[in-house]
Amino acid sequence: MQPSDQPGWELRLYSRDPRFANHQVYKVTQGYVPKASDELELVLGDYIYIEEKEFDNSPDGWVLGTSWLTGVSGCLPAVFTRRTAESDAWTLHRAISLGNNSSDSKSESDSNTDGEMATNYPHEDATQLGLEKSEETYKEWGKYWTAVQTDKTDSILNVTQGQAIDWKANTNQVETGPEGKKDKGRRWIFSMRHGERVDLTYGQWVPFCFDEDGKYVRKDLNLPLKLGERVGGKDSYMKDTPLTRVGRLQAYLVGEGLRLAGVPVTHVYASAALRCVETAHSFLEGLQADPSVKVKVEPGLFEYKMWHLAKGMAPFMTPIELYKYGLNVDLQYQPYVDLDIHNNETLEEYYKRGELVVQSAVKDTENEGGNIIFVGHAATLDVMAIALKRMNENKSEYPAYQINNNLLRVPYCALGAARDRPWEIVCPPCPPSINSSSGRFDWRMLLDA
Repeated sequence: MQPSDQPGWELRLYSRDPRFANHQVYKVTQGYVPKASDELELVLGDYIYIEEKEFDNSPDGWVLGTSWLTGVSGCLPAVFTRRTAESDAWTLHRAISLGNNSSDSKSESDSNTDGEMATNYPHEDATQLGLEKSEETYKEWGKYWTAVQTDKTDSILNVTQGQAIDWKANTNQVETGPEGKKDKGRRWIFSMRHGERVDLTYGQWVPFCFDEDGKYVRKDLNLPLKLGERVGGKDSYMKDTPLTRVGRLQAYLVGEGLRLAGVPVTHVYASAALRCVETAHSFLEGLQADPSVKVKVEPGLFEYKMWHLAKGMAPFMTPIELYKYGLNVDLQYQPYVDLDIHNNETLEEYYKRGELVVQSAVKDTENEGGNIIFVGHAATLDVMAIALKRMNENKSEYPAYQINNNLLRVPYCALGAARDRPWEIVCPPCPPSINSSSGRFDWRMLLDA
């Protein structure tokens, strides 16, 4: 039997917590909100370390466990978890492709002149910057081209969108179609994830891009031209990443899309994470909004704090720091939520603060009118949908909050849309944006030509 694909090997370095060597690993299958101080919150996607003897000694199915995500211990209903492989809770530190890569070996044609030339380019001392991410990208491209050649893959636009949506007709309908006339006066409420982030594009970027004096040096064209001064300097940037240049462009395209669709936005709220404020700023540039429309920095839109428990959080850049960095922020805005980055929170508290921001912003701008956008994280789209749904239903009790299983399917600058009177989730008035990854190019491969 001849395999159709070339084998792809990777060397991976994992670690596991030695404190739980004698524990079993269980995956959370159902969320749970603690009702007592000794109970452990269960979040979908988390893993729980549980000793085997806990099940033997439990008369009621409650056991003592420790969260892999937060490190917090407490009692939990075992029925809400499922045994899984211990390796699921290992931490991946490094992955290196073992495929043939001629760029890893130095060519005999290298000369002192070449070395001297390289010293004139500040990016050449960061040859490992983004290397692992590049290898992942090249592997995905290899799979894609194999599919194109052997399976005659359809256009990605057909695969992702099909023929069900006529965007041109949908855009015209906003202003002139019969549905557009019926919807005239109904406000648009948008939610959008931030654009491409530096840390997930390059991996460990801070050690390569700051010198010993803490000065930022751009070592790739997709990195920001400059970075603003902030408390904590490079250490804060390590925990609060900026956007890449492509990330800025992604946000610009969404703003441009709404402008071409004839949909203005008057109220812009952004999570206090730098990547979200930058996204909102570039969105306004693409929208070509009136200069009076500024970004309202709202900490209440920040993502679930417990996801940052392991590495900690950096202080958010202040509105003044953001303004000096060149971002169009509203210096007079008073946030709905004063978020303490040092305190833990439950999943319910996370959704509650997001719900408070969305519902308060909608109500407070109702008399003034105008469309709204909330720029945040992948979960922000889910938060907006839940907040508007609950505002519409106005019940006294609701089911417990659960993190949406579709979060991994929310790409950069994904746009969610809703209309009021009555509240309903609708198709956005502009098309989505798709872009591919691009690996790092090493010019030295040309020396072997």
